[in-house]
Amino acid sequence: MQVLTSRTTLLLTIKALVNFMPKAQKILGFIIGFFLILSPAEAQDITKQIKQNHAEKVCAHTRLQHQSMEKNVKATGWSAYDLIYHRINWNIDPAVKAISGSVFSIFEAKQQLDTLTFDLHDNMTVDSVVYQQSVINYTHQNDKLFIQMPQTVAPGQKDSVTVYYHGSPGGSGFGSFMQSTHDNIPIIWTLSEPYGASEWWPCKNTLKDKIDSMDIFVHTQAQYKAASNGILVDETVNGQQKTVHWKHRYPITTYLVAVAVTEYAEFADYAMLNSGDSIKILNYVYPEDSAAIRQQAAATVDVMELFNDLFMDYPFPEEKYGHAQFGWGGGMEHQTMSFMGTFNFGIVAHELAHQWFGNMVTLDNWPDIWLNEGFATYLTGLSYEHMFNGKYWGIWKENQIKQITSKPGGSVYCNDTTDVSRIFDSRLSYAKGAMVLHMLRWKIGDTAFYNGVRNYLNDPLLAYDYATTADLKYHLEQSSGANLDEFLNDWFYGEGYPSYSITWTQNSANEMVLKVDQTTSHSSVSFFEMPVQIKMKNSSQDTLVRLDHTHDGQTFTVNPGFTVDSVFFDPNNWIVSANDQVMVGVDNPKENNIRIYPNPAQDMVNIEGRREIMKVEVFREDGIKMDEVNPQKNSYRYNFSEFIKGVYFFRITFSKGVVSRKIVKL
Repeated sequence: MQVLTSRTTLLLTIKALVNFMPKAQKILGFIIGFFLILSPAEAQDITKQIKQNHAEKVCAHTRLQHQSMEKNVKATGWSAYDLIYHRINWNIDPAVKAISGSVFSIFEAKQQLDTLTFDLHDNMTVDSVVYQQSVINYTHQNDKLFIQMPQTVAPGQKDSVTVYYHGSPGGSGFGSFMQSTHDNIPIIWTLSEPYGASEWWPCKNTLKDKIDSMDIFVHTQAQYKAASNGILVDETVNGQQKTVHWKHRYPITTYLVAVAVTEYAEFADYAMLNSGDSIKILNYVYPEDSAAIRQQAAATVDVMELFNDLFMDYPFPEEKYGHAQFGWGGGMEHQTMSFMGTFNFGIVAHELAHQWFGNMVTLDNWPDIWLNEGFATYLTGLSYEHMFNGKYWGIWKENQIKQITSKPGGSVYCNDTTDVSRIFDSRLSYAKGAMVLHMLRWKIGDTAFYNGVRNYLNDPLLAYDYATTADLKYHLEQSSGANLDEFLNDWFYGEGYPSYSITWTQNSANEMVLKVDQTTSHSSVSFFEMPVQIKMKNSSQDTLVRLDHTHDGQTFTVNPGFTVDSVFFDPNNWIVSANDQVMVGVDNPKENNIRIYPNPAQDMVNIEGRREIMKVEVFREDGIKMDEVNPQKNSYRYNFSEFIKGVYFFRITFSKGVVSRKIVKL
């Protein structure tokens, strides 16, 4: 899921929100943010965020809602039955914020079952509950629907009920059930993640039981189309009314069930699967936006084929993938049909990625939200790595790191699932989650990383079911042979990030000594054990080395085979770090006959030595070489009056040896 932040489209989003959202929801819908990746043309603005400051009233409502759900897990009997099938009939007029209809459910008892429990908010009205053509008793209170079964259902036995209901749903979270307009045309759309499904239909609102199969029938006016999950079976018009039938035959978790009803223009593209089949990409968009979106949405084909190659074929190949435009600021990955507020490349890639990570394999519990959002964010980054000739890949990584390190703390592990803004924190669940995956790839290597992720997706215990961080860890450890306990303790459970200080010297035989120091931004992690990448170069040569950094102050000796004039830390942005420094060597106590003065200095530095001064190199504090001169004499007066104030390192090469000094320019 993502929200939009580009300058132009943000203004349009605000306007739309003002037009249709109730007061509290205007605040929530605008200011709550997910990590956003813009289109390539807007790549420089890739990390502009909408501030995640929930309206207190909305946050309080969400917390109470979730606490109520957790408190009543045992009372609801969620674990007492396995939900097998829904046949849903919804009556929807997009001009009216209301819904009515029925939900027929087949379930299998897992223990002696006298009471069947669904979740349904109290502002909805239950008209009746029918069992085998007879009306039966129920109780609807505290946002729960308790259905008294006429007879006990034995373990392993299948049974069914139908709930008839109506009402005007609420709209907590990110909307749940919303009514708005586009070009003066009404629209109803839903977005239930994380806890909103039970606000508008009777369901099992849990991450513990996917619906195995469902049929959705939407009854509306003849001029409208209805978008939903699965494959379109039929559209039947009877006078002024239309019935739209969607069929979905893959397991689906409750929050991914969705419907949108309005006037839509329709077009389709097709992507190739590695199986040799093709998959239809169906697009329902506002007629007034159709021409522009048709061009933007075409990128879906290339992105899908990339994900097919990197991981596995699209996981719902017997049905379709699609987009339905809706009145929110970003996108939501409803299974087989993402709802889209915009069609920027980054959002197209992000929501498509969720079909593998979040929909096929769904997080088992909300503290593990990074398994959904971290993966979807990282796959968007991989799109930039493999497409556009890699032009935006470096920009994408730099901006993730800047966002993550904008604050000193914060864990990828979500320790407060009562707060929706914390669950979907763009800095932690999205950006840091994505970069944790990137760092895992760096730590264990591309082959082990991709094999491990493919095995995670194809694990029969996880595919079309639920997964935890421990499940991902298991598959990455199996593919790599690495123990990832410390890595996850630091980067997943721990907070903050490291800062590195690299000090280097090189002797006349080209042998380099590098000292790697580290500090951390948060006390929860004393040291981040990570392999680090160092680039060494001169005007005509360069090389990369990987150093296994296991403790603070560790030294490494390498020989690049040439004289180095510049050293760069982590040039390919493999590690989340900030405030890193690269410094040319420390004073060599053996060269006690060398004088460099004054220090601090304003304009001139005197260099005097017993031996002939062959070369003087001046470096900035970050390791960038600023100047080089060749005095060829025992004393030299260096003028750096044109340099700005700051710290500089002078590396002086004598006929026998190299000495470095730190000079402060006033």
